[in-house]
Amino acid sequence: MLPHPPEGRAFYDHPLVRAGAVEYRAYQASIAEAAVKGNTLVVLPTALGKTVISALVAANTLYTYRSARVLVMAPTRPLVAQHRESFLRILKIGEEDSAMLTGNTSPEVREVVWKSPARIVFATPQVVRNDLLEGRLTLASFGLLVFDECHRAVKEYAYTDVASFYERQAENPLILAMTASPGSKLERIQEVCSNLSIEQVFYRTEEDEDVRPYVQAIKVDWKKIDLPAEYGILERDLRAMLLDRLRKLSAEGYVRKDLRFVGRKELVELGELLRYRLEASIEEERGRWMRAIVHQSAALTIFHMIELLLSQGPHTLSCFVEKMRAERAEKRSYGILLSEMASAGVLGKLERLKRVPHPKVLQLVKIVKEHIGENRRGRILVFSQYRDTVEYLVKVLEKVEGVSASRFIGQASRFGGRGMSQKEQIQVLDELRDGSVNLLVCTSIAEEGLDIPEVDLVVFYEPIPSEIRYIQRRGRTGRRAPGKVVVLAANNALDLAYLRASSRRLENMRSMMERVRRALSAKTPRPRPPPDPMTQEELSVLERKARYPVEEAEVPFASEAEEAAYREVGRACRALYAKVLEYGGHAKVENLLSDLEVEGYSNAVAEAALRKLIKERRALSPRPGAVEIPRLARGEEYEVTVDKVLKGGAVVWVNGKWRARLAAEDYDGPRSVLKKGASFNALGKLYRAEGVLCLRVYQVVGINAQ
Repeated sequence: MLPHPPEGRAFYDHPLVRAGAVEYRAYQASIAEAAVKGNTLVVLPTALGKTVISALVAANTLYTYRSARVLVMAPTRPLVAQHRESFLRILKIGEEDSAMLTGNTSPEVREVVWKSPARIVFATPQVVRNDLLEGRLTLASFGLLVFDECHRAVKEYAYTDVASFYERQAENPLILAMTASPGSKLERIQEVCSNLSIEQVFYRTEEDEDVRPYVQAIKVDWKKIDLPAEYGILERDLRAMLLDRLRKLSAEGYVRKDLRFVGRKELVELGELLRYRLEASIEEERGRWMRAIVHQSAALTIFHMIELLLSQGPHTLSCFVEKMRAERAEKRSYGILLSEMASAGVLGKLERLKRVPHPKVLQLVKIVKEHIGENRRGRILVFSQYRDTVEYLVKVLEKVEGVSASRFIGQASRFGGRGMSQKEQIQVLDELRDGSVNLLVCTSIAEEGLDIPEVDLVVFYEPIPSEIRYIQRRGRTGRRAPGKVVVLAANNALDLAYLRASSRRLENMRSMMERVRRALSAKTPRPRPPPDPMTQEELSVLERKARYPVEEAEVPFASEAEEAAYREVGRACRALYAKVLEYGGHAKVENLLSDLEVEGYSNAVAEAALRKLIKERRALSPRPGAVEIPRLARGEEYEVTVDKVLKGGAVVWVNGKWRARLAAEDYDGPRSVLKKGASFNALGKLYRAEGVLCLRVYQVVGINAQ
């Protein structure tokens, strides 16, 4: 496809590649040569040129098949813009021959673009899927589809549907899938390959001989930190409270394993089971399930507090306790826990402990001082899971001489803490590039999609168990110059378990990729159609049209819904919906996000789920900071009070005036509402059957206080 450069030159020579635009690298050339022959998965560490490979394959497709088009997809708007800029810089393609489509582009405009002569289209997969489903787009004319960050091509993510449409609509489909981190589980990697009809896999690490000359050294330093004795005293008090709840759950048979090994995962799964049992139970059994849910919820909250204390420090734990106080009127378990903590002296100990900073903070200050002292022009990223920790660390680090620190977080405002608008996010990144800011303290929003080659130090304030997120964080440094990664881990805390988990999963990913590669090696790629290359006249026209690369596209930075790990969003959506109903059909956003944080969801995933619910109109945001269940059904609105619960239905009062029968088949709503004395508002219809007044409930729209 692309010949080796002539002797004495170090750049690719191709009719559609700009002279001097791409440095020749043997591993990129060999992968690109193979990728034009069949559907290909490319797994390369960050900064080793996946975009270059995709541009080379696109160049071959456009040149070899003169009527073919190319679709390049990436999961976020900034990444889409970044790909477009890179392609225009590499290929002899004019701006008018390319188009960029995101959610900001109206459907009407998108339909025009799809039907235009643009040869390369850059888009988010959600937009592509929506336009395919609505009939605004057919992929028959596309000779190549590029799936960036293809590890997302699992379950219900848009990539899966787009690939399925492409296989059906295109006569000679060709797929190029790219990622730095496909996952560590064989089933997940196989699902990605199956969903994208992958025929061959190319996997490289920094240790491969053909890659090593182009890899900047990244030194990874794991710093294990001992905790002060005072932390252990408070931890013991909290663990005693946790053990009390677990014993009650164990006595009822809900927990069957050794209580020492019950963690967040087991508690979250137990909560899902208990809520299912509650909805499926009859009236007489509901009290039993409700008591179990109260104990499970309290245990999960205490577990979260222990993790915050040991991994983040007393400041972040105190912020969480303040959130509990703010929600105690709406969440009974918080009030119970706060009273117990006060009577046991836990709150007093926590208040005194705030004067003892977490040793991670002291270590971080030392690391930053040393780095700035050695490199005054250095750039630093500090990652933390929790926004309260981010705010605290910015205040601490901005006092260090030579440091200009800023936060980098998502858009949602929570508990008086203001989020960052898209404009503010872009401004902060610009300040990091020009040096007016040299340190960012970030949540997970900065893990993927940023192009900041100047960053030479990345600090993990806590380890993370996800190998994908580890690779993404690590990939923020060592792009154009040697970099350094420091991971802070507290001894005797979940930090060490997360550290081991990410290392183990990273090793698993390598072995799984080799297994997948061997399994696919027996596959024979489908034959490609005979070439129909561009004519010399067409090349001359393209040469004249091609201009200098466009300036950086002015597109909003990615929302947390786009940055989050998408595989968790579906589960978080279900959890959020259940929480809104528990609050009576309408709730404060800050309360919902706090609840999901306790259940182990990251800020990014929780906010992404909230946006997804609102986008799909399963939830509405009638005013800033509030969410409610929308009215999706037609019918009159009634106030319904349950008088009796019967087998197969209930007897209810409607608007306090009429007594009516409510049959099971006439009720479309959560079963947990149907208990004696419960009152709720519903959209429905009154009718008579055999002389008896009956109610049909189409949708529960609110639960009234009892």
